[in-house]
Amino acid sequence: MARHIPLAATLLFAAVPALAQQPAPAPVAATAQAPAAAAPSVSAPSAVPPAEGGPDITVSGQAKPIDPLDGPSIFLSPMGEPFRSEDKLSGAEHWFLKADANGDRRVTREEFLADAMRFFAIVDSDHDGVIGPIELLHYETEIAPETMVTSTWGDMSKMKVDSDGNITAPPYPTRLGAGRYSWVAAPEPIIAADTNMDRGVTKLEFQIAAMARFKALDRNGDGALVRAELPRLVSPHIKE
Repeated sequence: MARHIPLAATLLFAAVPALAQQPAPAPVAATAQAPAAAAPSVSAPSAVPPAEGGPDITVSGQAKPIDPLDGPSIFLSPMGEPFRSEDKLSGAEHWFLKADANGDRRVTREEFLADAMRFFAIVDSDHDGVIGPIELLHYETEIAPETMVTSTWGDMSKMKVDSDGNITAPPYPTRLGAGRYSWVAAPEPIIAADTNMDRGVTKLEFQIAAMARFKALDRNGDGALVRAELPRLVSPHIKE
């Protein structure tokens, strides 16, 4: 007659062989260290040196260093906003960094227009949608006095003297006003947007001028400005 063995005892007897067959702790530790053995193959790409004389780019995706825009410390943006650099960067580079809202090293048409209208709101101090005569005067005398044209005779540093001491007749070839510090040749870039010549610049006129100036600067017509395609500025005090 079969003997009845309690269920608890049966489970105990079954567990004993299983416990006896458990692996020693050392192999478990070795298994845990297995991923570390593969680590060199993961970190190996970072050890690859860049090509001699090439850009500072690694296989991990490090960005190429930026070549900032050169030029004088004073710069008037295409829409007339003054940038006066107090560091090693040019005024033009400070404008580019500000206009490039998403930091992708390109100033798109939309970013250019947004930057223009941001400045429009600054000059339009009463926020009536028009930069009127009083606001224009404030811009020309307080915000950007660089726009003031004190002489129509041009830059005297550009006059030439021949071997007999004769001075070339003025006007001398030079940009005047804001044109000395900008990619736009207009002496006063805001009033240049006044297409109906009523001494007031509306939002629409400013937007139209912004799009025209963007198109002139976008030499390859791809809808974005990059540093390499923008003109190089020199100090207005240096003879060309």
